[in-house]
Amino acid sequence: MKAITFTEKGKYEYRQDYPVPKPADKDVIVDVSECGLCGTDVHIYRGEFEANFPVVIGHEFSGIVKEVGSEVSKFSPGERVTVNPNTICNRCEFCRSGRENLCVTLPGLGVNSDGGFAEYARVPERCVYSIPEEVSFTEAAFAEPLSCAINGINNARIEKGDDVLVLGSGPTGLLLTQLAKISGAAKVVSTAKRAERLEMAAKLGATDTIDVNEVDLVEAAQDVLENTGADVVIEAVGAEKTMKQSVQLAKPGGRVVWFGVASPELEIPIKPFEVYRKEMTIQGSFVNPYTTQDAIDLMAENKVEVEDLVTHRYELKQFDRAITTYAEDDSRIKIMMEP
Repeated sequence: MKAITFTEKGKYEYRQDYPVPKPADKDVIVDVSECGLCGTDVHIYRGEFEANFPVVIGHEFSGIVKEVGSEVSKFSPGERVTVNPNTICNRCEFCRSGRENLCVTLPGLGVNSDGGFAEYARVPERCVYSIPEEVSFTEAAFAEPLSCAINGINNARIEKGDDVLVLGSGPTGLLLTQLAKISGAAKVVSTAKRAERLEMAAKLGATDTIDVNEVDLVEAAQDVLENTGADVVIEAVGAEKTMKQSVQLAKPGGRVVWFGVASPELEIPIKPFEVYRKEMTIQGSFVNPYTTQDAIDLMAENKVEVEDLVTHRYELKQFDRAITTYAEDDSRIKIMMEP
């Protein structure tokens, strides 16, 4: 079958002879329809995120069940499905206490084992979810990033009438913007360096937008938020500058969620007195504990728009173009691969 394998840092291969996976007893083989190119995939390519090389990357995918293992009871060939790629051990203290996103074995498909940038993918049955007919394969490929965004919003604990500042309007930042709005926020302020992303944020529910290329973010945000700061600041970039700003821009008693994926080596200075004096909360948010079905339901109910975020589509053999587009094309929001 066709597949994209990352062989080591900075190197990948387009294979047309990759072995088609066979299911173990509790596995489902998915005929992959669409798979999103995620920032994590690019971090793996650049050597900024640890992976089990060689590996077929891709963890945001949907498709049709091709084959099932002998002990699979919930799925049959021909069913339309999406995938939660985060495989867990079910044995560690975190799995046993209901915090599966902190499992010691995470992450899973597309990082530690083969994922969705291939014609077929082997997935544990517990990680497979049926999708209704009204959810397209493109939408279903967003189940993983949307479920992660839902976890971020849950951690933010947005209350009706809150002012929410979302730093960054990449694909997940735009999902967070929509979720903040439907969570009851009075103001949702989105920031970006690209005008087209700010236009999209406004279309999807942002009440205010800030072009950080044109103005000083801290000054502009304080103006929009009437000099009080935000009740909730969600950092969706993973950069040193925006993580520092997230603490500055929270109001007293506010909550900061660090959602963006920062480099494991990044260290930032913060002022403990500021956290103390504001009595603020700084909360991390990691992947998607028990939120995949919530993501599917939101898309089925047309409460979250995802298809408009797709700006580019490529076949696997065009992966060179996909990587170049990700790095160099300012119009890029979400890239979808079509095995």
